[in-house]
Amino acid sequence: MSSAALASKTAQFDQKAGIQPEDRAKIAGELGKVLADSYMLFIKTQGVHWNVVGPTFYSLHKLTEEHYENLHAAIDEIAERIRALGEKAPASYRKYGELSDIQDYDLEQSAEAHVRMLIDDHRTAVKSMRDAIEWCEDKKDFVTADMLIERMSWHEEAIWMLNSIIADK
Repeated sequence: MSSAALASKTAQFDQKAGIQPEDRAKIAGELGKVLADSYMLFIKTQGVHWNVVGPTFYSLHKLTEEHYENLHAAIDEIAERIRALGEKAPASYRKYGELSDIQDYDLEQSAEAHVRMLIDDHRTAVKSMRDAIEWCEDKKDFVTADMLIERMSWHEEAIWMLNSIIADK
């Protein structure tokens, strides 16, 4: 970005809140990845909700509904934080596919395989958030770090719940 474009952008979004313009752009970029991971996980969780079968149907159907509703709310919160930092929030399936480490998957599989897939995807989201949190804290963006810590905590609880469904003991 040219210095004139950065200056124009800075004038429009400079909140005089102690985060440098180049740091806001980097933080927004990290949040874009978290947003993409969240959106991909939202889609996959909703797919499990619709398509799961077997003895665990009811419990998985209810749990995945709670999860995709939570993810839906988080997607909006993350995108709004990107905008508050003065950047454009990514908003296309193509862009989410580029940014996310969560792979698209739409094959018929067992309930246990669905659960294992979601566990792996939540773990991927947590890793992205952990990296972003460290960067945000280093740049003194505690608002974004706090939001991501809360999200990461929810994802870790989701991993625990999903693991409990497929545990042998």
